[in-house]
Amino acid sequence: MDYLILIIAVCCFAAQFAFNNVYEGSIKQTVITALTLPLVIGTVGTVQYLLISGFSIEITEGSLWLAIFMAATFIPCYALGIKVLEIGSLAIYSMFMMLGGMLLPYFYGIIFLNEEITAPRAVGSILLATFIVLQSLIQNTSMSKEEKRPVKDRVLFLALCIAIFFLNGMTGVIAKMHEMSAEAISEANFTFLSSAFTALISLVLIVIVFLGGGAKAKLAQFRSALKPKPLLSMVGLGLMTNTGNFLLLKAAANLPASVQFPFTSGGVILLSTLVSAFIFKDKISKKEWLTVLGASVATVLFLF
Repeated sequence: MDYLILIIAVCCFAAQFAFNNVYEGSIKQTVITALTLPLVIGTVGTVQYLLISGFSIEITEGSLWLAIFMAATFIPCYALGIKVLEIGSLAIYSMFMMLGGMLLPYFYGIIFLNEEITAPRAVGSILLATFIVLQSLIQNTSMSKEEKRPVKDRVLFLALCIAIFFLNGMTGVIAKMHEMSAEAISEANFTFLSSAFTALISLVLIVIVFLGGGAKAKLAQFRSALKPKPLLSMVGLGLMTNTGNFLLLKAAANLPASVQFPFTSGGVILLSTLVSAFIFKDKISKKEWLTVLGASVATVLFLF
């Protein structure tokens, strides 16, 4: 049952990529629109899990702080991601994000939770990391050649990618920390709290940006993000993101972190590629399909 929950979560994250693709193509990205995205996602999650919990809110001090930390890692992932894509490669950015989401929880489980390291899982982790890197390099080299970026931009791009590596990885670590905590609350309540703080912090940041001047132009940007197409794509993204995170919390209660998060990364690689190829009709090269196949085989090894 735990693996079934994990597979459904992977499907949600693959659908998340699809909604994100629609969103990015429907609006010009600015600081305001970058912050509007987590605002809407957080608002959707707040309403979604307030209803699921039956308006019965349970809060402990430990869960409250972990929910704040979760929101504080979630928001920069989106805000920094916008800047990263302006100055560098999507493929390399995705590589850092996926590796962070896999490796940090993996080593957290082994080092701090004393989880068992089996030979198949050790081999699977090495192979999965290798295939993630290979896939990103193949995608990067297949892109049209652009004018060489200034050294300043390349250094900034690397710094932001490293930040995203740790931020995305920490979301998995925080989820596992919560489920192992003596003060853990229900998964629905924790998802409600983290979503509420995500929306609240995003709103505060938007207000601060508005106070920096140019309110008229920024208001126009905010309104453009709330037009039907981008708004619906953000709502869909929010539903898939929050459902996926909720299911990851459910699975984290029983599955080792060193199994759960690499399994999730490998599954997302497979399903997001299928979505890209068959729904968005993106051209996937034979080399990319081979890396996806390799990542899928590596993912299966985490079952043993």
